[in-house]
Amino acid sequence: MNKPFQFVFKNKELLFQVFLVIFLFLSTFFVFKLFQKPVIYDNTLRKITHTYVRDTANKELIFTVNHPFYYRNAQNLANWDAGIYLDIRNNSYKSDWYYAFFPLFPLLWKATGISIIYVGLVNYLIFGISLIILASIFIRKTKKPLTDRLILFSLALTLPPIVVYYIPYAEALFTLTFIIAVWGLVKKKYAVYFIFMTLFAMTRPVFTIVGLSMIIIDLLYLIKHKNIPHFIKELVLKLLPLITGTLAVFFIFYFQSGSFLKYFEAINKYWHVAFQIPSLIKDWSIEGFGMNVFSIFFIILPSMILLIYNFISYIFHDRARELKGIFNGDTGFIKEYFFHISIVYFWGVFAFTIFYQQGSLNGLSRYIIASPFFYIFFFFIAVKEIKPIKLLIVLLPALAGGLFMLTGITKLKPEINFSDSGFFTLLLSFIYLFVYRYLNNVIKLILLGLVLLFNIIWITYLYNIYLCNGWIFT
Repeated sequence: MNKPFQFVFKNKELLFQVFLVIFLFLSTFFVFKLFQKPVIYDNTLRKITHTYVRDTANKELIFTVNHPFYYRNAQNLANWDAGIYLDIRNNSYKSDWYYAFFPLFPLLWKATGISIIYVGLVNYLIFGISLIILASIFIRKTKKPLTDRLILFSLALTLPPIVVYYIPYAEALFTLTFIIAVWGLVKKKYAVYFIFMTLFAMTRPVFTIVGLSMIIIDLLYLIKHKNIPHFIKELVLKLLPLITGTLAVFFIFYFQSGSFLKYFEAINKYWHVAFQIPSLIKDWSIEGFGMNVFSIFFIILPSMILLIYNFISYIFHDRARELKGIFNGDTGFIKEYFFHISIVYFWGVFAFTIFYQQGSLNGLSRYIIASPFFYIFFFFIAVKEIKPIKLLIVLLPALAGGLFMLTGITKLKPEINFSDSGFFTLLLSFIYLFVYRYLNNVIKLILLGLVLLFNIIWITYLYNIYLCNGWIFT
């Protein structure tokens, strides 16, 4: 047996993770197929919710109907941003408003020649590989038993916003490139970090938020160690590939259009992205609203409290005088650094959503949760031993605030209903994340199965909305 296969078969945890990636995908596919059958749909989801259909003549009209889950042909997979990526793949940047979309995903899609029928599967597998790599850094060598580590991995694979990884969007490539860059740092391979961070910057327009996050965190460390040469060296090495990748995109756009600033022209003229203080917080995404509310009260707000607490502790701790960096292979510091980067990233995304989308929350949960930064945050928190009283201090106000916002902001149906299930699937997943460690193995596995089933049903429901071109939840 050759060495790669010897490594795989000797690594029991890796085998289980590969199995879970495949099994949970097949389970999701099976549940979706079940809800395509009228007898199954009519006796389950139809009793509590509806599906959508878009008028073929007037695309502005969307009707609620009681049809089983939908799939007519491959064209259903080319809705919303996926249709734009497909057109870029086939015809390059033929329309000026396409320049708001970065080119790495459609370029690789074209190079591989993968049919749109299978690109969702490939994206999901890329996502699964990303989590396997990230888990090897953040949870594999912890004191948690194998069963608990696999529970964390299973939850991460089924949080509802990961439905974005099932469709032809750039999120899977966005996630993989960043995680491999982090892996390169752990292995003391700056070349790997540089290459994949450059590719990361070519997947989506993230330089401003990610680069600013790095600057902010490095400035916080500088407050304590006061070593300016170290600060400058670290920051240059971190930001250089982000700048390189962004410039590469602008040069590609220049060769296509003759304008080096085509991206900015597109977002200003066609996407109307401009700073504006909102007069009203709103959300037209319907099924995305509950997930957006959860992101605000259970991720964004608590994470900032945690960041402030960590840096106050850091500043008053003697070890803060040590000069540490992410390029010396110190895995503990690398994990801590990118955990803090993730928190600032969340707040950067939140600020962008509020001030550049005219107060609309649409897409917030996708930008927060369907990202490598969330999974770094998720795994980092998941292995910590947190006292129940501290959890209650955070979770109870978050729950109160979330439920108030869920019922207090005007939407099509202000009362809590099935369209808000994204809030409750995420809530149950997070509650389980912090209580399973107190349960015996039988109980924790039974409850895990129920949580995963609820998550999968909601994922398939969202995926069906995408296929029938209903409200976009991302």
